[in-house]
Amino acid sequence: MAGSVRLLVPVVLAFGLFPLLPVAATAPVPAKSPAGPVITGVTLNPAATQLQQTCPAVLVFHGDITTTRPATVTYTWVDSHGRTWPEHRRRLSLSGVSAVSHKWKLGKPGRTVDEWVQLKVTSPEQKLSNKVPVHFTCVK
Repeated sequence: MAGSVRLLVPVVLAFGLFPLLPVAATAPVPAKSPAGPVITGVTLNPAATQLQQTCPAVLVFHGDITTTRPATVTYTWVDSHGRTWPEHRRRLSLSGVSAVSHKWKLGKPGRTVDEWVQLKVTSPEQKLSNKVPVHFTCVK
């Protein structure tokens, strides 16, 4: 008889039937986002400038936003006068470093430009980059 039980177990398992055993009922655990910050770094690199520029000058700034997991990130740019540019929204599908850039047209002939610009992440968390100074004289 023990031999026939051994034969039935593989047949029972092969057809997806399992012996009845007491099973504790458990509710599904809802997925929750991992703990900790999403944004771990926001950096901004200086734009290429000369001490004397033809104005108005168009400067291009390159920044990096570092995330610990995929996220939708909203960011803007802030200058030394407190002005902000329209917000940008970007879906970052991977964790790690994502590059962003910004063009800024400024300066008038015969004037000196003495400003700074900063990258500002507003969502999912607020975080500011370093301030990058912009200093040059516009030629007439």
